[in-house]
Amino acid sequence: MENQNPGVKRARLYEPERHSIRVPQYESDLMPRFKLIFSTVAVLTVLALILNVLLAAFGGRSEEVKAASDACSTTYMMGFGAIVGLIGGKVT
Repeated sequence: MENQNPGVKRARLYEPERHSIRVPQYESDLMPRFKLIFSTVAVLTVLALILNVLLAAFGGRSEEVKAASDACSTTYMMGFGAIVGLIGGKVT
C-alpha cells in the first residue's frame, strides 16, 4: 500500500545489507585467470590427442585400449570445443 501523505515517511522495518561485489576495474585483472584456464585446457587437449594417437599406433586391440581411446577422443573433442568457446567468449 502506498503512503498517502508524501510528507510522512514510513519507517523501514528491514533493510537488507549491501554486500560489495568485486568487479574488475580493468580488463587486465581477468587476464591471468583467463591465461591459466586457457593454457590448462589447451595442454589437456593436446595430451589427450597425443595419447589417443599413441594408443591407436601401439595399443593393440583389447577392450581396455579401445575404452581408453574412446575416452581420449571424447576428451580432446571437448577440449577443442572449450578452446573455441573460450576464444569466442573473450572476443565478446
